[in-house]
Amino acid sequence: MDLSIVLQFFISGVNLGCIYAALGLGFFVVYSVTRVLNLAQGEFVMVGGMLTATFYSMGVPIILSALIAIAVAGLLGGILHCGVIHPARNLSKATQTFLTVGFAFAIEGIALLVWGWEYKSLPNFLSTPNIHFGGATIIGQTPWVTGITLLAVTGLFLFFGHTLQGKALRACADNPLGAKTIGISVDRMSLYVFILAGAFGGIAGAVITPLTMVSYNIGFPMTIKGLLAAFVGGITRAEGVILGGMVLGMAEAIAAGLMPSEYHSIFAMIILMAVFLCQPHGLLSSSGKT
Repeated sequence: MDLSIVLQFFISGVNLGCIYAALGLGFFVVYSVTRVLNLAQGEFVMVGGMLTATFYSMGVPIILSALIAIAVAGLLGGILHCGVIHPARNLSKATQTFLTVGFAFAIEGIALLVWGWEYKSLPNFLSTPNIHFGGATIIGQTPWVTGITLLAVTGLFLFFGHTLQGKALRACADNPLGAKTIGISVDRMSLYVFILAGAFGGIAGAVITPLTMVSYNIGFPMTIKGLLAAFVGGITRAEGVILGGMVLGMAEAIAAGLMPSEYHSIFAMIILMAVFLCQPHGLLSSSGKT
């Protein structure tokens, strides 16, 4: 195989992997503290992309548009917690998970009313030109996707490892009863992780919009991609989720080059099934460990 083709696969795989890692981390931060699968995660992506495009069309600079959209997506995550999860806190985790599906449908319906069926698009951030290297093409938005994702992931690790609130979140994830015993409010920590999940979804939505147009109905496909990334790597470990996102991204990039488009999703599911058969708790997870 020509070296330029291999290089193009790698570039595309890293680009997709960063997006899927950001999606998967949204699932990780919520699940690690609440043990709830937030199946509305893809709606945060949709809101992030649609709002970024909307604000930009109103004359707001593109970076500022993205920051506002990310903040709104984080606020939406807080609304999900306060309006749906917290009132249902005494119900089973499965019930709370299904309630997030209802929230997702509601957000999708509101988005259809607000934006209609039209697709939204954006130029590359700061009009970054495409880069040609070694016979491959790096789309101008790709460095932004990689850089912003790395910045967000680094910020997440620093937050968990070096801030009081982050350490409190880790305590809730490791031992909720023990965290309550020493005075940590698990409900407040739950609110924080939903806000974080919304922000991560908003980041993904903002950075992918210049690469692919977004519409009101992209939420469900993005939720599936995020779940795949989380489960392939192991949803209880951030490193595993990032690895899962990269594995899924590389697999899709290779499938895009070698297979018809209708087989791309099947290829991703084959990887998921292979991981479940060989390592049921994810590539980096261990049973029963958070």
